[in-house]
Amino acid sequence: MNSLFETTNWTLVLEAASSSDANGGHALEHLCKRYRPPLLQYARAFGLGEDDAQDVTQSFFQHLLEKNLPARAQPDLGRFRCFLLSSMRNFMRAMHRNATAEKRGGDDSEHLRLDEESAQLHQSLAVKDDAGESFDRSWAHALIENALNELEEEQIRQGHEERFRLMRPLLMETEGRERVMKEMQERFGMNEGASRTALSRLRARFREMVRFEVARVVADPAEVDDEIAYLIKLLR
Repeated sequence: MNSLFETTNWTLVLEAASSSDANGGHALEHLCKRYRPPLLQYARAFGLGEDDAQDVTQSFFQHLLEKNLPARAQPDLGRFRCFLLSSMRNFMRAMHRNATAEKRGGDDSEHLRLDEESAQLHQSLAVKDDAGESFDRSWAHALIENALNELEEEQIRQGHEERFRLMRPLLMETEGRERVMKEMQERFGMNEGASRTALSRLRARFREMVRFEVARVVADPAEVDDEIAYLIKLLR
C-alpha cells in the first residue's frame, strides 16, 4: 500500500488540519476524492441534474478545503461520513439562500417562479430524510469498492491478478462459487482443497481491508464494529 493509505485516518486528518503542516490538507483531499460519489448521489437526490450535481459537489470540496473546515470541528465529531453529510447539507442551504437573494432584482414573473422553486427546495432540504439514507447507502458502496480496489492492487503486486479477478465476485456473494472453483483448478493447476483455501484467505484479507477502510473514517476505534454493522445493513 502507499504511505497515504497506510497513515491517513479521520483522527489524523483532524490533528493535521489544525496545524500548519500541508500533509493534513493532502490527507483530507485524498479522503474527499475517495468519497465523492456519495455526495454526488446526495445532490441528485434533491432533484439536481447531473451537471448541477457535479458543479455543487465540486464547489463543496473547494469550500471544504479552502476554509479548512475540519480544523474547526469539535473533538466529538465522530464519523467522517457524518461530517461530510452535515457539511454538504449546510453548504447546499447556503448556496440556495445566496442564489435566491441575488435573483430578487428580476421582474415579477421571475420572482413568482423563484418563490415557487425556493419553497420546493426549502421543503426538500428540511424534510427529505431519504436523501440522507441514499447518501449512507452510496457511502457503503463506495467504501466497499475502495476496499476491493486496494485488495486488487495488492493482489496484482503479488502476481495474482488473474486469480483475483476470477474470485472477486465471490467476495460479495456466493452465486457461481462452484463454477469459479472449477475454473481455478483448471486454469491454475490447483486441487479442490487449494482452490477453496485460496478463496478463504482472500475473503479474510478482504474483511481486513474493509475493517481498515472503516477505521480510517471514524474518530474512535471503538466505533468500527458498529459502523461495519450499519453499512452491512444498508447493503442488504
